[in-house]
Amino acid sequence: MLLSNIFLNKTIAITRGKNKNSEFTRLVKEEGGIPISLPTIKLVPVESSDFSEKFSDICTKKHDYYIFMSPNSVDILFELARKNKLTHLFEEQLKKCNVIAIGPSTRKRLEANSIFVNWVPSDFSSEGILELIRKLSLKRGTRIVIPRSGASNSFLKDKLNSMGIIVAEFYTYYPQIAAINETWINFSKKMEQNRIHVMIFTSPSAVRNFFSIMQNILSNFREYFRNIDVLISIGPNTTRELVSRNVFPADSEEHTIEGTLNLAKRILSGK
Repeated sequence: MLLSNIFLNKTIAITRGKNKNSEFTRLVKEEGGIPISLPTIKLVPVESSDFSEKFSDICTKKHDYYIFMSPNSVDILFELARKNKLTHLFEEQLKKCNVIAIGPSTRKRLEANSIFVNWVPSDFSSEGILELIRKLSLKRGTRIVIPRSGASNSFLKDKLNSMGIIVAEFYTYYPQIAAINETWINFSKKMEQNRIHVMIFTSPSAVRNFFSIMQNILSNFREYFRNIDVLISIGPNTTRELVSRNVFPADSEEHTIEGTLNLAKRILSGK
């Protein structure tokens, strides 16, 4: 069987909301599959006053690099800058800095806002960024700004600090668990009927929220969950979160939607 026919009439689910999931939907439909976009996270921007104070303080110092860890960090930072009339100051900051994007989706979002991206690591993860910075041989005292989620861990900041790099890390939003909606109800019904063929997890918080939501909808969902043909995680932290729940996924080494779907096809085909 050709890989292009593998998804025909199969249901492919991903822990990402539909409004920011157009590429996934398009690619699955093009190959005859049925995409389901599960919203696991609701993003709540920080209070404008808190952002304005923190960001204005950051702008009083000279920084050398900005690191963007997700498309969400780009969207919300630009939104907050516009809301607080700090867009010009933000853009001036970025023009004076080298910009690192964690992956191609984040790069695209920055370029859509006319921001030039200097570097994208070969491994689209915190570990990949750390390896990139080591290769760049940054001097001690280099200043880096990392705008990110309030649920992020301190791994990258701690590692950079140990290298003598000064990190200004600040939160622009906090993730909250998404509400149960019709999409979730329909998904759970398909799961009961063993009609979910591929399940893709996009982040550790998406894993946690998925299990919490499903427990509320279908208390014995794990029985049906075991019948899903292919489970895939994007990134090592996502894999670790699943393994902690005794779920052992295939880890997509290419942290893109296209790469992840290609992995799913190879597994389904037995290649």
